[in-house]
Amino acid sequence: MKPIVLLLANTISLLFALAMNALAGSAVFDGKTVGEVSRRYDTLFAPAGYAFAIWGLIYLLLILFVAYQWFAWLKHREDRELAQTGLWLTGANLANGFWIAAWLTESIGLSVSLMSILLISLLALTVRLRLEIWDAPLRIIVFVWWPIVIYLGWIVVASAANMAAWFVSVDWTRDLFSASTWTMFLIAAATLIYVVLVLRRNMREAALVGIWALIAIAVRQWQAHAEIAASALIGAVILLAVISWHVFKNWESSPPEKLKRGEI
Repeated sequence: MKPIVLLLANTISLLFALAMNALAGSAVFDGKTVGEVSRRYDTLFAPAGYAFAIWGLIYLLLILFVAYQWFAWLKHREDRELAQTGLWLTGANLANGFWIAAWLTESIGLSVSLMSILLISLLALTVRLRLEIWDAPLRIIVFVWWPIVIYLGWIVVASAANMAAWFVSVDWTRDLFSASTWTMFLIAAATLIYVVLVLRRNMREAALVGIWALIAIAVRQWQAHAEIAASALIGAVILLAVISWHVFKNWESSPPEKLKRGEI
């Protein structure tokens, strides 16, 4: 596929996702907002409201990602990252935008499917772009790796929260365990996934997003469910320890050291 076609597909689909998220805050869907629907299908795994501010960072990084690809194309530079991205970023953007529509129309089952497509697209980008597994210059780390890694870090926890909301929507009865026990299981599973991402793919940034989400869960459940808050904080401490150890072990290839050496 020609580079200009990929650039246009990535750009238009990102604008679509941005527009849909803007509409989500305007109550254009029968007067509903994402927050109102979230409260209707509330779960113990849902983080405090402030945690969703991370979308601002995610969208900023995605804009920089696409802008970097346009810059390379306009300068007639070989942009292997664009070819490796393919249409997977377009797929992620479309799934993101349509997820908003599904959520606000309370098609929770459909929203789970769209979230799965988004997660699969980001995982495909992780593999195709060889994220965090080679000694890349700083510009690749900032404009290619970070946008996808931080996005993936949030979608890991968002997928779990979306699935939990679907369970609520279908009135799934927890015959074996209580809601608190299921929530602590999800926290443990999410923590394990982030640990694997750090140890196997060097994705410390994804784990930092995990810490952000787990602390937000603890904040929301601090008084109502102390056991959930404690589990979330333990998960956050584990991730912080793993990240700190990984940074120490790989300091020579860290962004500050690359900047010091002029590997831009």
